[in-house]
Amino acid sequence: MRIREHGKHAHRTDTIEQAADFWDCNKTKALLQSAEFARRLDERIRAVLARDDLTTEQKLDIADTLTIPGTYEIHFSESLEVEK
Repeated sequence: MRIREHGKHAHRTDTIEQAADFWDCNKTKALLQSAEFARRLDERIRAVLARDDLTTEQKLDIADTLTIPGTYEIHFSESLEVEK
């Protein structure tokens, strides 16, 4: 797989290198681990926010804490909506 890293996509180089540093591995493995981590984390966030033992206020606090503006936005009222 090739990822464009030139011109307007130059910021991707830093992001990929940061992932490799975080996971302490090469860039290819870092991208794979990051993708798997994101998928599993999303499943777990949805499971936590679906729990009946949390109040709406607690769920809103959790959603607010875990939201990453522009990347992973959790909107919670009485139903859950995640924008990716």
